[in-house]
Amino acid sequence: MSRLADTLARMDRGGPRPEGIGGIPPFTASGRRGRRWRSAMVLVIVVGIVVSSAAAAVMLRFRNTSPTPTRATAATVPVLPISPITTDDRVATLVEKGLRAAQNGNLPEAARLIKNALELKPTDSETWNSLGVVLVRQGDMARGADAFRRALRFSPDHAEAHRNLGVVLDRQGKTREAVVHYRAFLELGGERSAARDDVRRRIAEMSVTDADAGDRK
Repeated sequence: MSRLADTLARMDRGGPRPEGIGGIPPFTASGRRGRRWRSAMVLVIVVGIVVSSAAAAVMLRFRNTSPTPTRATAATVPVLPISPITTDDRVATLVEKGLRAAQNGNLPEAARLIKNALELKPTDSETWNSLGVVLVRQGDMARGADAFRRALRFSPDHAEAHRNLGVVLDRQGKTREAVVHYRAFLELGGERSAARDDVRRRIAEMSVTDADAGDRK
């Protein structure tokens, strides 16, 4: 039983009052006046209990209704913005458009688009190889050979660039240099290429030619 309830019980039984409740001096008057004061004191205490209970109930309700974090769901997770296109994506798009233009016979447009791609990524060997093919088809063997050499500078094991450079050197009459690149093509993966038989035949033909030239000497 609490101190307050114990005090009220003793007062109802006519027991001795405490020396003071809440700092209020004890009231010693007797008779009707004393009973009125006793009733007033009881009323004050009861009202205090009621007010305290009501305040506690309000605080409990406020605590129960306060917002609490909810579990994240698919609907509450925001959608991220689309990432900007990367340099590699732009290069691939330009090269694809350039090769499509070359297939349609528009070689100048193809060369322009592929050069724009190389401005974005000047170390891409595949793009240099594509530019070399377009330039050779335009009849510019020298610049085509230079493009293939650039491709091999960045990727020395680029089999197709070796073959293409070998073709250009072969057409320019530089057969010994051409054979070096033809053989590199076969060693680097050309054995799985559809062009391997043509390359082998051409190497054999140039070997025969070199042998005949040596006999004539």
